[in-house]
Amino acid sequence: MIDKGDPYTPEIDINGQSYFPAPYSIHPLPPRLSAGLIPVGIFALLSVASTITLICFISWRFATWKLHYRTFIGYNQYVVLVLNLLLADLQQSSGFLISFHWIYRQEIVAPSSACFAQGWLIHSGDVGSGLFVLAIAVHTFYTAVYGRRISNKVFACGIVGLWLFAYLLTAVGVGMHGNRYFVRAGAWCWVSESYEADRLAFHYIWIFVIEFGTVLIYLVTFYQLRRKTSRLFTGGLGGHNAGNRSTIEAVNRITKLMTLYPCVYVMLTLPLSAGRMWSMAHGGQGYSTVFACLAGSMITSCGWVDSLLYTLTRKRLLQDTMPGHASSGRRTGELSDNWEATELGDKGITHTRTVTVEGGQMMDTYHHHIANQNSMSGTAPRSRTWEARPPSPNGSIDPILSGIGSVGGRNNKTEVSVGLEQIMAEESEEDDIAALPRYIARGPVGQGYEVKS
Repeated sequence: MIDKGDPYTPEIDINGQSYFPAPYSIHPLPPRLSAGLIPVGIFALLSVASTITLICFISWRFATWKLHYRTFIGYNQYVVLVLNLLLADLQQSSGFLISFHWIYRQEIVAPSSACFAQGWLIHSGDVGSGLFVLAIAVHTFYTAVYGRRISNKVFACGIVGLWLFAYLLTAVGVGMHGNRYFVRAGAWCWVSESYEADRLAFHYIWIFVIEFGTVLIYLVTFYQLRRKTSRLFTGGLGGHNAGNRSTIEAVNRITKLMTLYPCVYVMLTLPLSAGRMWSMAHGGQGYSTVFACLAGSMITSCGWVDSLLYTLTRKRLLQDTMPGHASSGRRTGELSDNWEATELGDKGITHTRTVTVEGGQMMDTYHHHIANQNSMSGTAPRSRTWEARPPSPNGSIDPILSGIGSVGGRNNKTEVSVGLEQIMAEESEEDDIAALPRYIARGPVGQGYEVKS
């Protein structure tokens, strides 16, 4: 139990330096703790190496996106969220990497620069990775269930806001208590046992809100997707809906892929969080060194596990979320493999209509319901002049339309599919969905490609 007086006095002298007394410092390290910190440091080193490697790879792809994609990969919000999660994992694992310093010195002492750095990195990295796991869950829910895309400005502000909030939760305690805040707390440096209220307010409560909130969000997401899929395919919409089936299957795949990250976070962080909550509920009673080192090894593994997940799922994720992503790894003018009905696009679940381009004029061709209405009312199909444009921040591209116009004195006629945002929140909208066209994309005769669903 902690002395109710000033627990940080009297200070102890180690090699001519003054440090806080036990339990806020320990010298020398017990053999079991010294041995237990070895796997913690090894997993931390693995996480640091893997996250740095993957962050450098993604950054390189950002810089050379024109060689690999038809749209700037930085507009892919899923990739940006994963990148920020990796940055938070890097901070956390860097903190645990300081375990090698304690093994070398055979002590854990505070106040010291190494102890403060470890406490800051672990606290900010743990909270930061949790916040981005929650952001992934919220983003997946919004795009999958509502079929909409968050604007880039709002998304960027959200990213900055999450980082500021993570650092705020870490800095408030330091501002209140100075160098007494981060001291030895078990097998490494973290928030002092003297500030249990600060642990709860600035860390525990947020971690548990993130863990249980993420689980709840994904349960609702899968329920809504199942309900939406059932309504779409059992509501008598007919065979013209096959393209939308492929699109919703892509949404389901993306949702399942993004679910892996919060699952990993919950499984790897829950043991340590639960152990510390148990300790706080039992009047500060400590848990065993073996449990502390095992839980530390798990939580510092978030970095290399997240890196492995992204490496294994990257191709599938980009195929479903990057319009014009070339599987060959090079950007070409040909139709890429995933420019088809399985593509999610930038607005979540989409329907499509056929557009005919002839002589620089783009004509919309609608489902026979609308065509019949137009013929009865004498209304001609809508048309507009096509103007070439570069990729937009929303990922809008037109890979098939790049060769429109006259070829060899003849008009070049192309039919492509253009995505329409699907909004099916209410039962009353099913009639409008039924009137949407069939998903079709095919090129001019003789050009050697045809995609139908």
